[in-house]
Amino acid sequence: MKLALPGNFKAKDAPRVLDQARPILDLPPDAKLCVENVTTNARGTRIDFSYTQSVALDDDDLREVAGIRVDVNAHGDLKFNAQGNLVSYDVEPADPRQLRAIGDHVSKLVANGQVYVAKRGEQVDPERLRQQGKAWYVEEDAQGNKRLKRAWIS
Repeated sequence: MKLALPGNFKAKDAPRVLDQARPILDLPPDAKLCVENVTTNARGTRIDFSYTQSVALDDDDLREVAGIRVDVNAHGDLKFNAQGNLVSYDVEPADPRQLRAIGDHVSKLVANGQVYVAKRGEQVDPERLRQQGKAWYVEEDAQGNKRLKRAWIS
């Protein structure tokens, strides 16, 4: 697939170009893309972007919330030549150290009893969780994935 910038490209066109580049970038379908910066000079144009994707944490220390999905951020860029044709791109995956740190943090929250695991279809009451000292909860999304959510912020 060839990708080119539209004629008279402006920075406001970058989100649409980024969305058209999705198949080339080979990102998960649920990845949320965001343009961070657009730079244009005589040699071409560069679009820097970040993306958020859902990652499953499958650590045994997570106990009843093993398989929980959390959103992580990563970044990449698209480079176009002076004629507006895509010449290169780079996609940096989520940092494995970041994923490990998130997994460790969630494990500690679970071990300390700070995470409430909602039953399927249950409406979570943040005030009730506040009274219990549980700032986090896990619930299933429409696809049946366990999702970590913040109940309240102190």
